[in-house]
Amino acid sequence: MDWARRLLPQIMLVLIVGAVLLAVNPTGDLDAIGAVYAGLVTYAAMALNILLGARVRPIERAFGGMDKMFLQHRQFGYLALIAAALHWIGPPDFSGRLYPCDDSCKAAIEGGELAFNWLIVLGLVSALRRVKIRGHGLPYHWWKRTHYLMLLPFGAATFHLAFNMKMPVTYQTLAEGFAALGAICALLWIVSFAWRMICARKYEVVEVTRLGDVTGIRARPLGRPLKHRAGQFAYIRANRAGLREAHPFSISGGEGRDGELQFNIKALGDFTGRLPDLQPGDRLTVEGPYGHFRYPARDGRQLWIAAGIGVTPFLSFVRSLPEDLKGEVEMVYLVRTRDEALALDELEAAAARVPNFSFTLHPSKEKGRWQAPEETPADLRAVLFCGPPMVRDALRKRFGRKLHFEYFEF
Repeated sequence: MDWARRLLPQIMLVLIVGAVLLAVNPTGDLDAIGAVYAGLVTYAAMALNILLGARVRPIERAFGGMDKMFLQHRQFGYLALIAAALHWIGPPDFSGRLYPCDDSCKAAIEGGELAFNWLIVLGLVSALRRVKIRGHGLPYHWWKRTHYLMLLPFGAATFHLAFNMKMPVTYQTLAEGFAALGAICALLWIVSFAWRMICARKYEVVEVTRLGDVTGIRARPLGRPLKHRAGQFAYIRANRAGLREAHPFSISGGEGRDGELQFNIKALGDFTGRLPDLQPGDRLTVEGPYGHFRYPARDGRQLWIAAGIGVTPFLSFVRSLPEDLKGEVEMVYLVRTRDEALALDELEAAAARVPNFSFTLHPSKEKGRWQAPEETPADLRAVLFCGPPMVRDALRKRFGRKLHFEYFEF
């Protein structure tokens, strides 16, 4: 029933809007009520999407991490598209029961049409970004710019709700209340965006390395360093062509007092493919930190499973491991060949340095596919994983709620 838990926020929104609508006017034309209902669900989903996109820390904590928050952001977008289509197919008709529509009312109705058309177009663009043809798709920076345009249909929809006087007073008052809440969400997004730009940290690239298709970046702070925990991630951008749009990456090291940050980033697209162009002395803008991927500091056994480039948050863990580590930690690193392993010497050295930490490298071309232990030890408290979704889904079936992960798919 994992799908039900993931859809719970959307189900709750649909139920809450329905309950509010029935409380305001429990009787009347069912067709008209249904059309108003679809319109309010559309607007509420759009408003929540604006709020989720603001990256407000308390909201991130409430959702259990930005990865889950952005997953909900996507699902609320789908809900808005579906509800908008239903509202457009069967708009409410209160003709003959109201005063004639004035100029502001007509403009509000036209604003609703514009909002619907923009929402459909921009929604299709967002859906197309997830489609790959021979490994190529819509470039991220193009999609990101169109995504900011979502504020335009949201503004038109807000005007539509606030000034569309072709509804009975009860519905109009409710619509104006929704519009006021939506305006507050938009204001929070604007304030949060400005605050993130002000609080972003400046770094200078110290070293750029290559291992296969993975670029290693080490940067020192210019001013106050970023305060983060091992396992978190940050958005980074640079003042170079193709690198000016911020992207999220796990921090693979930098918990020391010198404030230096380390990233190990695999080339998977246009942005990551240009990272090797960075040179020592280039400036980075770093925003964050975000994420709630961490290991519990408690007794009992833990199993850490890193697959491919998913080793990056574990590198941060290992680099900050105390020698008197509580409990026992076993780490398994899944790669195709030994040559692909990042920081292998450092991981093996940590196993020698920390008595309660053990490390195993599993190159699949030599040893075949790694198999999870058939029996779960009674004292196994947590299984941490970072890597491809296919491996993650198999581990979820095996370990259930003991498995901790972040989606890293936004």
